[in-house]
Amino acid sequence: LMETRCLPTALQTRVRKHLHESFKVHRQRHQRATIRCLSAGLQGEIALASGADRVCSCVWYLRDVSQDVLVELVHNFVPDMYSPGEYIIRKRALSIIRRGSCWFKGRILLRDSAVG
Repeated sequence: LMETRCLPTALQTRVRKHLHESFKVHRQRHQRATIRCLSAGLQGEIALASGADRVCSCVWYLRDVSQDVLVELVHNFVPDMYSPGEYIIRKRALSIIRRGSCWFKGRILLRDSAVG
């Protein structure tokens, strides 16, 4: 990919780092289809064991939702990752920072901050 497109060395390094760091995110995306095949009860247990309730607690209007609502919310969660220095262009989306930091409207946002 990178050699055939004659990408600069610095960009190749950034791409390799991103692919290495995003392995867990890609694995989570793949596992979503498998989890949807399970019963609602098992999906709820997986959601709680995976920390979906902690993610929801980062957003004031999602705090203390019931397990049924949490399971439905998790169906709409899409794991994503951004590289350092990359612009985040996601309109009509809510993102929770789980690792790293983000510069947003003149403020530095850290883990468990909500953007959007």
